[in-house]
Amino acid sequence: MDRETLRKVQLAQLEIAKEFKRICDENQLQYFMDSGTLLGAVRHKGFIPWDDDMDFGMMRDQYEKFLSVAPDILGEKFFIQTWSSDENYPYAFCKIRKKDTVYRESVSQKSKMHHELYIDIFPYDVYPEESKEQRSQGKKIMLYKNSMMMKSALTPWLRHNSPIRRILVWMKWLPYRIYAAFNARQRILKKYDLIMRKYNHTDSAFVYEQTGGTPYGKWVLDRVCFHKYISLPFEDTEFLAPGDYKLYLQTIYGDYMKLPPKEQRGNWHKILEVKL
Repeated sequence: MDRETLRKVQLAQLEIAKEFKRICDENQLQYFMDSGTLLGAVRHKGFIPWDDDMDFGMMRDQYEKFLSVAPDILGEKFFIQTWSSDENYPYAFCKIRKKDTVYRESVSQKSKMHHELYIDIFPYDVYPEESKEQRSQGKKIMLYKNSMMMKSALTPWLRHNSPIRRILVWMKWLPYRIYAAFNARQRILKKYDLIMRKYNHTDSAFVYEQTGGTPYGKWVLDRVCFHKYISLPFEDTEFLAPGDYKLYLQTIYGDYMKLPPKEQRGNWHKILEVKL
């Protein structure tokens, strides 16, 4: 995307985010800016200049409450995409999409899922403290997550420009293609949903985010980050952030105030088509 198009995309995503905030505020739901959106708020007071999406997080109980109320009160320009609302949608988190737009990514270009402009809402679940339990849960989550992506005709190998790299990544995904071929969607979803929540009744000190492409165990945070929430400016508005956002950002990004090399900036999602 050129700079002008990217900025239009960002402002449209901000419009969706404000609708998300409205619903949460009116229903006393706790949410927080997540990943690059939080980093952008802290480092840039808004979007990271080359960022092409917006991310928010919610603890599992707040996320479920949001899904229970939002469909009935969401503005008419938007809709919520989940496993239930889109039979071709693979992810364990929801997207709020803006109707009558197009935002097509390379990884999902062959999928029949909806492709409108969106923001992501990620649920956070409890992460077990015992390494044995981490390994067991991680293997199952990655199996179900990746199999759902194959079930929905996603093509993660197309992120890569090198033909050799594409072939190698395609081969890596072959076991998940086979598993998906021999297991019904609802069977995978049921197992996936159960294993995600398995440790939510425990008092582990850690939580983890249910993501798309991020491996299990990479996005793990101390609960202390979320003992309270604060407002931070973002563009022309404010959104909630983890109270200890510094610990959050240090855990995920390390020296988060340092800009990445130029070659690592921009179009991470490999956007192929944009219509606003």
